[in-house]
Amino acid sequence: MDTLTVNTPLDPQYFRRVLGHYPTGVCIVTAIDPELGPIGMTVGSFTSVSLEPALIAFLPMRESGTYQRIRNAGRFCINVLASDQDDLCRLFARRGSEKFSQVRWRPAPSGAPVLDGAIAWIDCRLDTVHEAGDHDIVIGAVDTLGTADQSKSPLLFFQGGYGRFSTLSLMVGFEEVLPAHLRLADRARPQIESLAARYGVDCHASAVIGEDVIQLAYAGAGSSDPDFSKVGLRLPLVAPMGALFVAWAGPEAVDAWISRSVAHPEPELRQHVEEHLEQIRQQGWAATPDDERLHAMESVVSRMAATGPLPSTDRELHELLGAVAGDYALAGDGSTESPVHSISAPVFDRDGQVVLILTLNDRVRGNGAQRAEYHEALLQAASRVTAEMHGNPPA
Repeated sequence: MDTLTVNTPLDPQYFRRVLGHYPTGVCIVTAIDPELGPIGMTVGSFTSVSLEPALIAFLPMRESGTYQRIRNAGRFCINVLASDQDDLCRLFARRGSEKFSQVRWRPAPSGAPVLDGAIAWIDCRLDTVHEAGDHDIVIGAVDTLGTADQSKSPLLFFQGGYGRFSTLSLMVGFEEVLPAHLRLADRARPQIESLAARYGVDCHASAVIGEDVIQLAYAGAGSSDPDFSKVGLRLPLVAPMGALFVAWAGPEAVDAWISRSVAHPEPELRQHVEEHLEQIRQQGWAATPDDERLHAMESVVSRMAATGPLPSTDRELHELLGAVAGDYALAGDGSTESPVHSISAPVFDRDGQVVLILTLNDRVRGNGAQRAEYHEALLQAASRVTAEMHGNPPA
């Protein structure tokens, strides 16, 4: 049984951290101020109150200047944010009066802004205000409301981070896996099953969908975690993960790949990564170093797959990725003596782009002859899948 931790007297930061385990939607409350024009503030405390009459509420800090102006205006609009509007959320959480110069909006019947991209909006009159500690409970009477033309998932706030609604797994939804990717998985499956059976190792085939690397097919050798399926596993396409996918993709793809891991990479890091990608292009495969941080990533991924992609574990994974981004290129130099975590080979389409990666988790350390055999067998397997697709490997 878990030990209960009680802080006495109650610590405000501990209070916030514990209540952060309750997920909330994220909204922007907007209004028209007689002096400033359109104004708005981010809230995570919106709730419905009554059906008849139609009432809603939000709970702002009483000292907020924007809230006081919204209260004085007497009319406001609740904008429910979509999962891709976290930048908008952060914008309206900051101080300053130039927020609306950066967003598009249209007026609700009250005149209050309805923000472009919001998945729902509720136009209200101020009904009553109740004091509650350092916050107010603001009750709004609903005049009119509506939803976006296209349904989207909402933006959620949980454990100090932003996310979106999903099922409790790290698995890609079926609707996101296009038929073309399923056909790729079918072509790759016999090859990875053969490798897994032949060498007693774990193998998988992965593709890129959006900004994620999705594991489409998996063949285990008895070491797989029985608690979850590894097919459909979703991981972020950030440096150093997925180097084979960007090695032949061009400078823009490389820039985006690096920036998702390191916001402002130093020139030395960029040169380091470029040299590593050139090495991959020359040798035609990639090796992942046997770094303890890779094992830590696997532990994080296992927890994410078992309990869901929580913001705290997502941050942990990105921190680990960022930690190895700078020195990752030191590995994969073609040596068959240095221990590696895994080796991967690309499958090319007719345009010479990498559409699939076959990966073999190499658990044999320091055995040069065995490693060379692994490399050759993996490259042959990837070549067979490329040929079946009538792909064109770059010269």
